Formats: sequence, structure tokens, C-alpha cells
Amino acid sequence: MRPANLLKRAHSHNKQTISNLLHSRGTSPHPQPDLISGHKKVEEEENPNYKPENWYPARLGEILVHRYELVVKLGFGVTATVWLAKDLHADINSGNRKYVTIKINVNILGKEFQDGRRAIAEKLFSANPQHPGYGHVRFMLDTFKVHSKHGEHLCIVYDVLREPIDLCMTKFPHRRFTGSKLRILLPALLQGLDYMHSECRVVHTDLKPDNIMMGLGDPTILDVFVQQEHDHPSPRKAPDNHGRIIYRSRSDLGEAPTEAVIASAKITDIGLAAWGDEKNTKPIQSNAFMAPEVILQAGWSYPADIWNLGVMLFDLLEQIALFDSINTEPDNYRPEQHLGLMISLLGPPPKEFLARCAKAKKYFDADGQFKYPKYVGEDCKFEHAVHRLNPEDKELFIDFVQKMLTWAPEDRWTAKQLLDHPFLTKEREGCWDTPPLSRASTTSVGSMIPSRTGTPGLPPTSAPNNQTIHSNLPARLLELCPSLGSTEAPEPKIERQLSNGSLKAPATDERSASTTTLAQRPKMETLTESKSETDAETPNAKRLSANKQNESSQAMIDAILNRGKAHASKGEPSPTNGSSSKHPERE
Repeated sequence: MRPANLLKRAHSHNKQTISNLLHSRGTSPHPQPDLISGHKKVEEEENPNYKPENWYPARLGEILVHRYELVVKLGFGVTATVWLAKDLHADINSGNRKYVTIKINVNILGKEFQDGRRAIAEKLFSANPQHPGYGHVRFMLDTFKVHSKHGEHLCIVYDVLREPIDLCMTKFPHRRFTGSKLRILLPALLQGLDYMHSECRVVHTDLKPDNIMMGLGDPTILDVFVQQEHDHPSPRKAPDNHGRIIYRSRSDLGEAPTEAVIASAKITDIGLAAWGDEKNTKPIQSNAFMAPEVILQAGWSYPADIWNLGVMLFDLLEQIALFDSINTEPDNYRPEQHLGLMISLLGPPPKEFLARCAKAKKYFDADGQFKYPKYVGEDCKFEHAVHRLNPEDKELFIDFVQKMLTWAPEDRWTAKQLLDHPFLTKEREGCWDTPPLSRASTTSVGSMIPSRTGTPGLPPTSAPNNQTIHSNLPARLLELCPSLGSTEAPEPKIERQLSNGSLKAPATDERSASTTTLAQRPKMETLTESKSETDAETPNAKRLSANKQNESSQAMIDAILNRGKAHASKGEPSPTNGSSSKHPERE
């Protein structure tokens, strides 16, 4: 069973599509929502550590900071609820651009965590807008804080995207991607990862279907979506004694995504992202996606994301995923079982790799022999895991994933190299032969700390000049930030923040985002500023449920929340004691 994302959707409660909603209820001019019993736990209330005083009592129709009107609840998770909002400052004729997504966080996130997210967010936004992967990473558009009687809540504003791909693909035949659809999706993901790795020096650490979303496509889709909420209000509970109304989420945006929409996919949710050029050994990744260097504590960096992607492809293509046989529920995950399946697929790990693994002795003896041979299956091979591709595609696909799933991280291909693999290029080049491609040329990572001069296997990148090519920027960012289209050098606001100690320098390159007013660009610097106001028609239920998973991510989230509480108890600055004045994003 798969680990859940930071934010999970209650899609199991919203099986109605836009078309059948039109005919499902009466035509009363004042439709009334269905009420849910106060004795039943709903959505965020189902979180194990839910405390209502930590959550903002958001209500549909509420206007935040005199600008954003909440119109639909999109989702919820361990640390936030997510809402579709109308931007009252946007042009009324701006189509879907008059809507935004707002993530309202709990009031116990620590200042250290917030500052870390801000630094990474700024880097992702500003590193190199000319990179082809820039448009395949989701950015913040604005941030602000709102107040409840129990503290302050950080709010992060994003552009609006469709459902995550694990929900979108349920609308495909057989509820899975075909090989041709994968070849449309994967260039977007690989370009986005290459941007994060080579330009921003950022490791996502939690890449999975929940954290990949697609563009909207039809420019009228949100107007229709909002009208459905008006005509058929989502069920909800009456206010509790903290004033909170718990709404059912609504997330179905209609028909299956077109090829153009699939090609617009973006990587979302940097809530657990980390700098790739630091020494990283802490636990990351959902259990089913955990890379061997993470399990064995060999140190991890960018290749951990590549392993994630390789495992995830089986979730998108097949009814049974690569590591579905392991138990990933809290307290039941057994690393030795996971390692046994890896040995079945990859053969035994190289002794050179085990030599740098802090936990190798727990699972392997001095000769490199696995201590739990009962978990090594003889029938667990890549060839037996792929069923939905023709023979030629199957051969290329297996070779493709084998470039991503290797014991030693330095042996994995980089995102940039994978873009040239024949599984992706054969259709556009009319080629079936596998050209010789060099393996990732990371020098012996030993401790897995890549050089600051470039992503493993990639040449060093040079900083762009101050000119930004207008045509390469997303229309939404140009609308919010016209200065990005100019050739004037940006004001070095971020560098000033670095000099006075408010931010940690994320990398050696000196690119920085320009600073303008809210009307001009996303307010990346305002996080600490206060504003007072074909094979089976039935999906594998275990794998399509995004709600009972992710104990690795959950452990990190719990640690973050506990740090926030500790800061508050010591009187240190935190969002809950007056610091001055953000999947999923359905993240």
C-alpha cells in the first residue's frame, strides 16, 4: 500500500463527474449542502494527530487579505488544507488566470522549516527561466499569513493545475498510461528534474504520482467547476466548538487529459525538498519508493530522485507496481523485505557500494551475503513485471528503467541523459536501435555529495546574463511580473537578505530573483512578513488509494511539527507566537 502525499485528496468521496453532477440534484435557486454527522470524522480530522486548534477555520466565500475569495475546497493533508480561490485583483476576462490555488498551513510550522522552504522556493523560481524544464516545476505566486485565535497560518498561493496524475489516469482506458502516453509525459518530468538538479541543485526527495500534476487545458474548465460547487454544494459538517466547518473536497475537473495537457505536466510539492550538494543521510522518500542508498545510509543526492522515477513508472503503466508485495503501512515496513526484492531484480549489491553504507552490516555479512535470503524471490524480474507493452516497447522500456534502478547511485543516468534514451526518442527519430550512451559520469560519490559545479554527468552550467527571454516565461508569471520580460538588471534583493543573515545561501551561483511589488511578481520574500488579515478495467484499489501511505514522509512531517512546538514552548519565534508579517497545492 502506497504512502500518502503531504496532502491527500478525498477523491474516494467524489466519484461524480461534472457532467453527471448537472443532473444529480434538483434545480433549486438556493441549493443546500448535505450535512455530515458530527460523530463522523471527515477529511483532515482523519489525520492521527489532528488538533482543531492548529487548523485555520476557512470557509467557502471567505475573502483572505482583501484579495482571494475561497470558492472550492480542493484537498487536505497532514499540515494543510487546499482551496481554489478567485483572485479579486485579476481581470474579470482573464479566463482561468483569475483563479489560484491556496494552501493554508497549520499554525505550528517552525521558523526553521519555513525559512528552508523559502530559500529552495526562491532558487527554483529564479535560477534560470530559460531552461526547458523551468515550465515543468510549480512555483509559488504569493505568500501571506492569516490569523486565527490560536495563532498564525502561513498561506501559499500557486497557479491552478488539474488533478494529480494518479487521479487523471483513472480516466484512461484500463486506468493506466500506455507506452505512447508515457512518451508524452516523461520528457516533461525529466526536463523538470534536470532543471531542479542541474540549475537549482535541489533534490525533490518525494517524487511520486501524487506530486505530479497537469495543466488545465480548456480555458473554461474552472468557471464550470466553480459553477458546479455553487449549484451542488459540497457536503460538510456543522461548525465545531473551534468554529471549523469540515468540507468534503472536490477535485474532479472533467474528462481525461489530452496529449497537450499531459505534455504540460509539472512537478509539485517541494515540502520535503533538500539541497543536493550537502551531506544528506536523513530518511527521505515514501517507503515503496525508497532508494537503496537511503535504506542503507550511504548518503543520497540527485540520483535518489531518478530511482523514484524508475519505480514510479510501474505505478503508471501496470496494475501491479514493482514493490507492491512489500508492506508499507506504518510500523509494518521491513527494509530487509524491500532489499530482498531489489536483489531479485538487480542481483546482489556491489561490495564497493556496501562498503560505504552505514547500515550494511545490519543486512549483509562481511562477504556481502544477504542475511535474509527468504525475501529474495527467484521469479521477480523486470521481464515478468511488464505486461502492457508490445515486445519492442517492452525491451526498450526495461532498458530505460534499468538505467534508473541501480544499486550504486553514480551508475544511474541523469535526467538529461534519460531524455535521449531510445524509449523516448524512437518515435520522433524512427529509430529502434539503442545508440551508445555513456553512463552517468559522476565521480565516485563515496559519500554521495555531488560537486557544486554541476549535476552528475552534466557539464558545468554558467549563469545567464541579466536578460530574460520573454517568450520562455509562463504567461501567468509574466502577467504577475512584467519586469521579468525586461532587459534591466534585477535589484539584488535576495543577496541583501543573505548579507543580513535572514537566508542561507542555497548554492554558489549568484542568480537572484528581482524584487517588485505584489502587482508585479510573486512575493517570494514575504514568508516572514505579516498581513493582518488495457488489461483490467478495475484498478488495483490498494495502489490507487493515496490516503494510507508514506510513513517516511510522515516521520519527517511529525519532526517538523514537533520542532515548531518546541520553539513555541521555549518562547522562540515561530508562526504561533507572533513572528511578523504554500502535493499540495492539492499537493
